[in-house]
Amino acid sequence: MNARRVRTLTGVALAVALATLLAGCGAFGGDQNTFNPGGDVAERQRDLFLLGLWPAIVILMGVLTAVVYIVVRFRRREGDEMPKQVHGNNRLEIAWTIAPLFLLAFIAVPTVDGIIDLGRAADDDALHVRVVAFQWDWRFQYLDAEYADADGNPLTVPDLYIPVDRQIGVELQAGLNAAATDVIHSFWVPKLAGKQDVMPGRTNRMWFNATEAGVYSGQCAEFCGIGHAVMKFTVTAVEPAEFESWAEEQLAGQ
Repeated sequence: MNARRVRTLTGVALAVALATLLAGCGAFGGDQNTFNPGGDVAERQRDLFLLGLWPAIVILMGVLTAVVYIVVRFRRREGDEMPKQVHGNNRLEIAWTIAPLFLLAFIAVPTVDGIIDLGRAADDDALHVRVVAFQWDWRFQYLDAEYADADGNPLTVPDLYIPVDRQIGVELQAGLNAAATDVIHSFWVPKLAGKQDVMPGRTNRMWFNATEAGVYSGQCAEFCGIGHAVMKFTVTAVEPAEFESWAEEQLAGQ
């Protein structure tokens, strides 16, 4: 097999491998594509990820280009003498020490600001929801007083409904009640927010919102036993008036 044919087959194989990888990551769509956010939290997290990704790609391409050039340009040929031996270059060493410091400072400022903002408590006017994870399902309880039935029990549903453009303050609980024994789960709605662990004996909190109406796919992102693969749920974002009508219907049925 000649060298030209080898290069052609290698290029085709790399293209197929790249397409397969991107398809598996949902780069061409999918209901859990984190690069197509439907809320402010997911959009902020995507932007922070890309802020670090693009410089990394530029550096990678620069290094690979330099390596290929050096290998081809300075490869040893028949009759070549041993090249002059050098050890270290102070200017280069100072440059590639200082340059990453500036790059890290550039990335660190928005990253720290994002961590502080996304880690804060939800606004006072947020819709407060308790997410209960257990082997192997979910329950969602609406904690605000207007969503309680006549006996004071919170509206409880198997899938989450939320109003568009309103913050959702979430508290996460493992087990059907605070004293229940369960395992660690992880709450994840890729298009709305990043993962948050749901741990027995501890209440974790987070917030998110949906800026677009639609149905968002969620799942447990922590292996939690034999039923982990089917531990999925949906978050349906609707207009506020439609949400209130839905809540009234659910309370009447409960």
